Amino acid sequence: MKNENQYNLDAEAQQPVLKEPDVFMRTFSSQEEADLYRLRKNLARTDMERFEMLCRMMRIGKMLNPQNVIEK
Repeated sequence: MKNENQYNLDAEAQQPVLKEPDVFMRTFSSQEEADLYRLRKNLARTDMERFEMLCRMMRIGKMLNPQNVIEK
């Protein structure tokens, strides 16, 4: 059986491309394994996906700003 985290090199860009099945939840046996998985997944993202994630994080940060939180 093949390892589920198979990486192929793109011929033009020479960057790793993540090939994995759709998984609902992933568990890791160590923090290092989880960090390595996230690093490889981030390397496989396109610039547009990275930009969308940055915008999403900025919107969430603005919503969670203490000045915007109303206590009842």
